[in-house]
Amino acid sequence: MKTLLPLLLIAATALAAEKAPDELALLDTRELHNRGTLRLQQGDLVGAEEALKASLARNDDVLRLPALHNLGHVRFGRGKVALGGKTVGDVTELSIARSYLEASDADISDMQDQIEIIDKAKADGKEPDYIPAVSALGGGIGTYRTVKKLIPKEEAMVAKRAGVIASWVRSVGDFRGAHELDGQDQPSLQNAEAIEELLRALKKETLALEETIADQRKKQEELRNVIRELAKRIPPDKLPQNAEGEGDDDENFLPEGMQKPKSGTGGQTEPREGAEKRMTEQEARSSLESLKGEFGRKMPTSDKPGNGPGGNKPSSEAKKKDY
Repeated sequence: MKTLLPLLLIAATALAAEKAPDELALLDTRELHNRGTLRLQQGDLVGAEEALKASLARNDDVLRLPALHNLGHVRFGRGKVALGGKTVGDVTELSIARSYLEASDADISDMQDQIEIIDKAKADGKEPDYIPAVSALGGGIGTYRTVKKLIPKEEAMVAKRAGVIASWVRSVGDFRGAHELDGQDQPSLQNAEAIEELLRALKKETLALEETIADQRKKQEELRNVIRELAKRIPPDKLPQNAEGEGDDDENFLPEGMQKPKSGTGGQTEPREGAEKRMTEQEARSSLESLKGEFGRKMPTSDKPGNGPGGNKPSSEAKKKDY
């Protein structure tokens, strides 16, 4: 793999004091070029691109070639930064996407087998063994939810790579533009060819990732349908715990009639075990009356003096507690 050749430096007067971006118009062509080259060396790719583009806009034939050459480095560098400092995409991303596609196929096959087994047992008048069916259903639902969360992340990877590809295409154009100005400029030509090689690999891998995402979306629909078919054949009390949606945006695979109302729909649910349940005033009074009958004495209902244990006043610590 070829490495990019170093920047082209031009002897010039010392850089003027740092100026704000809106003062670029006050700099001459050479100052703009030097400013852009310095920023590139310092790693300020945004500032470097801004200054070098301004230098090129001045149409100075002497500085056009080195400005294009250095701008090629800037745009290549910006793409490399987007890839986390690498010059290739992360093949792990594609491998993970494909592995979950294979997992979806395996889950679909397992669940279809269980549907056939249950249907045959019922047709023969036998009680089906639901244990393997519940296991297959739980695995299918888990894969479905994992891929559903994975697809947006994969699409973000594709979008990021599209930005890298666009930046590198412009970089190749800069280097080739410099070579066109001077056919003897071999460094610019070699840089263009090296980046084109990287571009071919990145485009190929990105296309494969896009195709895998499309396949995942189709497989999600197939997986959903098989999950619902198997869930219908399993008694409600035997369904896996993950059959219920994990949130408002998650699909609920419980059979009709078992769907729990979502928050905000007006449905009321019983408090969870161990959760606080507030009593109405009437319920509180009834509870106190039952205690009175059970112990044969009236329970204190306030913190007035004499109502504490042994007739003493409650401690200041007790007063501070607020339940």
